[in-house]
Amino acid sequence: MSEIPTITYYEDETIGEKCGHNFKIITGSLAFTTYSGTTGVTFDLRKQLPTKVHFVKFDNTAGYVLNYDYTNRRILVYEGSFGTASAPGEVTDNTDLSTSLAAVRFLAIGK
Repeated sequence: MSEIPTITYYEDETIGEKCGHNFKIITGSLAFTTYSGTTGVTFDLRKQLPTKVHFVKFDNTAGYVLNYDYTNRRILVYEGSFGTASAPGEVTDNTDLSTSLAAVRFLAIGK
């Protein structure tokens, strides 16, 4: 079973940094524990961006690529890198990511 990562926000987590047209920018870092390859990791920003999450970007680190599933509000973690001859594969169930992904920075934009 996947655990929710520990999230540290770099701005006020209830407001975010406001930018044009009522958009907000949220930045922070995630600390992962174990990963479920079948469902990903819950990453729900509805408290900080209650209307809509428009964009989420993660720093890719230690040979892992992170993607955000906007429909299910989850992070999917892959090993490898995109744009190479061998496509990355999703990390398998119960993989311990606590060392490799101890502080992954993220940026989210929404309303």
